[in-house]
Amino acid sequence: MSSVRARPDRVLRLLAFCGVAAPGIFAVLVLVGGLAYQGYSHASQAISELGGVEARYPLIQNANFFVVGVLIIALALGLHRGIGGGHGSKLGPLLLGLFGVITAVAQPFLPCDPGCEFESLTGTMHNLTGLASFLAAVVGIFAISRRLKSDPRWSSYRGYSVITSAVALVALFAWIGIAKIAEVGSLNGVLQRTFVGLVIVWIEVMALRLFWLSRRAPTR
Repeated sequence: MSSVRARPDRVLRLLAFCGVAAPGIFAVLVLVGGLAYQGYSHASQAISELGGVEARYPLIQNANFFVVGVLIIALALGLHRGIGGGHGSKLGPLLLGLFGVITAVAQPFLPCDPGCEFESLTGTMHNLTGLASFLAAVVGIFAISRRLKSDPRWSSYRGYSVITSAVALVALFAWIGIAKIAEVGSLNGVLQRTFVGLVIVWIEVMALRLFWLSRRAPTR
């Protein structure tokens, strides 16, 4: 008869640490990119414009997209490994991983047009892949919330994840509706950052929980 004991899961800890680091790196480099972009407004301009065709130092934000995207992929793997011992629906982690893949691969190499408008093919693809990644993040968070209920170590985070996915979806449509359709450009950056903030705060919360659990992961 096998016995169960607890010991640190170093792989899980590394994957969790990637998630812990991602939001901080993203926020710092957005601020640095904004400082390097003369006349840039965080209130009215999209984050992607920091790496767009008009940015003087686009490498800052494009490197930010790549690094943070890779870190989110790592966290997605960690959440799959750490929730329910790797058992349960893979949809949530897959969608969160897709969010990371698009952020790392598509966003840095498809710079947005001025104002992130749909002017060139590259700029259009940037916007469409960005929207796809945002929807993947929202649905992924909701899908992960359904998996949390089967693991008592995570069940208390289910409500927070459901609320985050719902509020983030509302924030996403508010951003599109107000800033893009109604063309209230002065709120473009604020509305986008509200949506992005909800997602990266969720990533930080889940990564910290995963990191804590990795210290005493049950093994046979």
